[in-house]
Amino acid sequence: MSTSSAKDETTEYNKKLKAYALIAITSLINFASVAEAQQMTNATHYYGNSYKVNLTWGIVTFILSVLIIIIDAVDIIRNKIDFKTIMDGKLEGYTLLAFVACWVIGLCCLTRAGGLGYAALNVYFSAWISFFGCIHAFNLWLGEKDYVTINQMCSLSATLPYWWILWFASIVTFGSAADARRLVVGRDVTAALESCDLAIAIGVVSFLLSFFFILSHYEFLRCKVCTTWMTYGGIFELTIIVFVDIWQVIAAHTLTSAGKIGSTITGQGDKAVNDYVPGSNIYFAVWVSLVSSMMVTIKWKEARAMKFAQTQNEVNEEEGLGVRDDNDEEI
Repeated sequence: MSTSSAKDETTEYNKKLKAYALIAITSLINFASVAEAQQMTNATHYYGNSYKVNLTWGIVTFILSVLIIIIDAVDIIRNKIDFKTIMDGKLEGYTLLAFVACWVIGLCCLTRAGGLGYAALNVYFSAWISFFGCIHAFNLWLGEKDYVTINQMCSLSATLPYWWILWFASIVTFGSAADARRLVVGRDVTAALESCDLAIAIGVVSFLLSFFFILSHYEFLRCKVCTTWMTYGGIFELTIIVFVDIWQVIAAHTLTSAGKIGSTITGQGDKAVNDYVPGSNIYFAVWVSLVSSMMVTIKWKEARAMKFAQTQNEVNEEEGLGVRDDNDEEI
């Protein structure tokens, strides 16, 4: 058997090709949409319209994703350069991590309040899908290399995944609101300005509460109170999440009402009119926060059962160790 045939039998295809294809497609859409938006004369009031760097987010991940697909799809190239095995696969991991970092910066530039991402929804949605696509591909790589994946990080209880979602959405809420505030302060848009302040407060409170329970799940909080009645799966968590539910219902009603800062995705008017509302991520962030908090409430009973089972296992293990110690002393 020839060397080439042996390589064909042993070299596996990259299992993340679909993820790379998604990144390539959405990145290309983003690049083309940004280029088109920057050529529009009526898009001059969007922040970052003239910044050529906004073209780089999509084109960089598109070119690299296509190259990775070609290297793996063409047998002749794959048998000579197997990208997923270079540096024991670490090069692919570093590349995907760079993809995630690239789109974190890209999101901040394109979807910030009043940003170019609101000139066309293709820019907005392609940026977000590219970001989550990169995270998905990186998560697949973590699983292949037996590192801790996002799924494993969120498997400690039924409520933990939704606390993470609430945490992330809260960051987007108060970050976008703080950014939007600079565009409405000093203008005759009282409703938008006041709702910015409310969005910042709601985002910060939700962030702190969700962060507390995330730390509680991973047992970073070692004080006695934090590990007993304030831990997850208890009445304290239920009480807090009911409060957060009410908090988020108020937020959804107030922030997405007409004329408020979260009433629109793409924004309305322009900076010269008194009904100006800049486009921002607040609309989606508020609704995601509400849904995730409701899911924590729904999943609380299941999380309580898991916590009870875990506690019983720990008690049984301690009692078992105690019995062994007593037997050893008798002997």
